[in-house]
Amino acid sequence: MTTVVAQETVPPDVTPGSGQAAPQVAGFRQALALLRPYRPSMVVAFAFGAASTVLAALQPLLVSSTVDGFAGGVPYGALGLMFALLVASATLNGLEQYVLQRSGERFAFDTRQRLIRHVYRLPIGVLERRERGDLVSRITTDVSQTRSILSSGLVELATSLITVLVSIVMMALIDWVLLALAALAIFVVIVAVYLIGRRTRPAGLRAQNAVGDLATVVTRALGAIRTIRATVSTTREADSAVERAREALDAGFAVARLRAVVQTFSGVAVQLLLVAVVAAGAIRVAAGSLTIGQLSAFIMYLLLMATPITVFGGLVSLLGEAFGSLTRIMEIQAMEPETDTPLTALPARTTPGEPVFTLRDVSFRYPRRTENGSDGEAWALRNVTLDFPGGRTTAVVGPSGAGKSTLFALLERFHDVTEGEIGFLGEDVRRLSRDELRGQISYVEQDAPALSGTVRDNLLLGAHTASRERCLEALRRVNLPATDDFLDAQVGEVGVLLSGGERQRLAIARAFLADAPILLLDEVTSNLDSNNEKVVQDVLRAKDGTQSIIVIAHRLSTVVAADSIIVMENGRVVAQGRHEELLRISPLYRELAHNQLLA
Repeated sequence: MTTVVAQETVPPDVTPGSGQAAPQVAGFRQALALLRPYRPSMVVAFAFGAASTVLAALQPLLVSSTVDGFAGGVPYGALGLMFALLVASATLNGLEQYVLQRSGERFAFDTRQRLIRHVYRLPIGVLERRERGDLVSRITTDVSQTRSILSSGLVELATSLITVLVSIVMMALIDWVLLALAALAIFVVIVAVYLIGRRTRPAGLRAQNAVGDLATVVTRALGAIRTIRATVSTTREADSAVERAREALDAGFAVARLRAVVQTFSGVAVQLLLVAVVAAGAIRVAAGSLTIGQLSAFIMYLLLMATPITVFGGLVSLLGEAFGSLTRIMEIQAMEPETDTPLTALPARTTPGEPVFTLRDVSFRYPRRTENGSDGEAWALRNVTLDFPGGRTTAVVGPSGAGKSTLFALLERFHDVTEGEIGFLGEDVRRLSRDELRGQISYVEQDAPALSGTVRDNLLLGAHTASRERCLEALRRVNLPATDDFLDAQVGEVGVLLSGGERQRLAIARAFLADAPILLLDEVTSNLDSNNEKVVQDVLRAKDGTQSIIVIAHRLSTVVAADSIIVMENGRVVAQGRHEELLRISPLYRELAHNQLLA
């Protein structure tokens, strides 16, 4: 017997005020690793930017020689050359931006593609404990924010550095005294801007978390808007969403303040630097140490260098916010996806009556987050030993919270057992591929969700190549309109345009269409009237032995004719037998039947 299987692990959520250590905000090291596939494009963009800088650096030299050699005529040649340099530099700069923007779009697509596939493969237990709105926000908003690392971040920083270095070299060739004055001021500006800009990383993370919380609250409300309206809670829920929006506003204000401080400081510093250089340069010209043309060139190089220095502050702030978003993306990527074994040959089929599923001393517990942040554990199943015979109908009944739906989740391997073993056709399910196992099962959930799209789209989920005729026949079997108009009708988000009964019958029709050898029905009659309940009863009475049916039911009238009925209470099996036998031996079953006027 197998004991104790590792549980799904979920990195703890870290929220402001939770008392937990703040997550480490991503930085350049993580960003460079993420951008490795895009290095060729970044190199090309950097080459364009560097070439543009070199051409721009030639212009002040041309101005200097033109001013110092001015003899009274219009220097058409010099002006034409300056214009050509200007156009060439601007063109190369435009090509740099084009390559960066294209690479940024590709980066956003690739990152979203990986995130979507990763999220879709996360264990069910992880997804059940995450807020859907926050996950959507990370795939959409956070990726867009992170895109700026590539589209207008690291390469522009590198290009700005080249611009600064080229300008310093050229200013050194012109006048060391003025360069020393400028270098000291520039060093102070860069250090100050960097230190202030670093604070935008945690501020950016807080802002993105606030946006994620807002998306969570709005998604939750829109998913239950009828209940909210019916309980006259519209104002209360709207106020709750507005409060989250206010938190996002406050976080955005914090980022905006840091941006404003950085850009104001750098802008004022550059202006003061220009004034100081012009004043010192005038003195140098008056002393004969510098020509007017050289001073003009020096000032042009200073202006050329001042632009990236001013931009540097904005880029540092922008990257700080992008690193905050990257942190949220990496938190999701760090979660372990649902692992699976390679597809292998399924065990040999059993004859009708032999078990398809066997449970031996199965126990299961859900990890739950407690208020102090530790993991509490609640047992949902304890020491369950069962056989589900092939080609037969087995019903599972019991009060709410007895563990019935948990049992189905284990059969589908949405979770793995905590203790014990589940076998499928004699083989431990953990040695089988999840997709392989699930391909043998048609599963109809209790709440019978429908996906946005048409009725046909929903039917084809389990049988991708089913023909129109088969789809119409499946609809006919569950008393839904078997027409092309209904087949192409939109169901709305989560099936809101269908009634509860229509959604359940659509889910049953999808299971019929899949025609899997095992059918799991989880409380599928809860929204059906007596006429439509007969559809399910007819399925359960099928005795051709080609399909194994396991059904959870609160309405005992649905399953009184089942081959075997399992009675569960508090996560344990307390009785098993046919309807008449259970009325004699099981007080709990007798009570359930009496309450439903079946005893």
